[in-house]
Amino acid sequence: MVRAASITNLSFFSRHQQYDIKCRAMFNRECWRQQIAEALNGMARKPWQELQLAGTPTLLSFLVSRTLAPFWDAFQDEPIAAVLALAEMTRGAGADVLVRRAMRMRYQSAAQMDRELRANRDVRAAVEQLLVELQTIPMARQRLSSGHEGWLRNTLERELDQYSGEFMQLRRVLRDPGSQTRYEALRSLRTRQDGYTPADLVLIHDGISDSAAHVRTAAVRALSTMDETPPLLLSRALIRVALHDPDAETRFAAARSIGTLRRYLASPQLLDHLVDYLGSPDSFVRSAAALVLGQLGDYAGSYEAVRKLTRLLEDPDSYAREAAARALGLIGLAAATGETMAALQRAAANGDVNVHEAATDSMMRLREVRAARLPLAVNG
Repeated sequence: MVRAASITNLSFFSRHQQYDIKCRAMFNRECWRQQIAEALNGMARKPWQELQLAGTPTLLSFLVSRTLAPFWDAFQDEPIAAVLALAEMTRGAGADVLVRRAMRMRYQSAAQMDRELRANRDVRAAVEQLLVELQTIPMARQRLSSGHEGWLRNTLERELDQYSGEFMQLRRVLRDPGSQTRYEALRSLRTRQDGYTPADLVLIHDGISDSAAHVRTAAVRALSTMDETPPLLLSRALIRVALHDPDAETRFAAARSIGTLRRYLASPQLLDHLVDYLGSPDSFVRSAAALVLGQLGDYAGSYEAVRKLTRLLEDPDSYAREAAARALGLIGLAAATGETMAALQRAAANGDVNVHEAATDSMMRLREVRAARLPLAVNG
């Protein structure tokens, strides 16, 4: 069962609904940025496939289209709010072109936008300002693994080279020389013996949201060294990274940190949230939720968690089956039931070598836990 632990109030998981209501009430820069972030989520797996599906000939035009789409939509319903949000970040001839296009049509072709970019220097200046102000590039990089992030940076730099003397702000964002400095600063935090200062916590929070995967990994590892309840904002960010980060090493580091901090983080609300994600339509998220539950160990030993992890042993995705098998072994006694042992036996025989190994290891672990428990029950 979940033991008494300090409170991690997870009502914040409804925050996106609150943002949606706010954005429907009034379009502004914050809502614009949120809608761009949601539109970029599809890049996490195969970013080049997203470009093909969108029908965009270049990565630059894809990012521009994703950036402008919320503006096009908002202009139809709230033209004044949309124009004010645009004017807050860019003005001039290029911004005027964008407004005229919004007046003519709601749905803008990515190919048309690409032609406009190539033909009109003013438009290029305006969209560069929007890409920088709305942080499109960092948000896109944040959704990519280390390898895919390198692809994005190299591809975009090659495309920008076609525009000599232009897009200088965008080039600086791409190069981002501060990431290595942030990485080293975060690594140095782990040697601290006297706790974290408020400035340290800000560094960790910003690191968890960094566009570079190795910086995010360093941040969640630094957080794991705390010997007290992390601030709620950091707890939220840590759980989000463990479930949704596109980089496997970062997700695993976040899950390990949750395990290290489990006496501070474990709560019925957190457990319910993780169990819900075991039923996610995204196998990527199902396996991540199982990994976190395993790191919580016996704190995750509720009936519902064990039941859903046992069902996950039959998942069509081998990574989800493997994660579920390992989690059940780490949960321990609460998972050492006849039903779970039989499911692990079936999983071990399904032909996938990694699932076989995970299920076999967990069966051995659960047998040992049950055997150790038996003499105590007899003596009691």
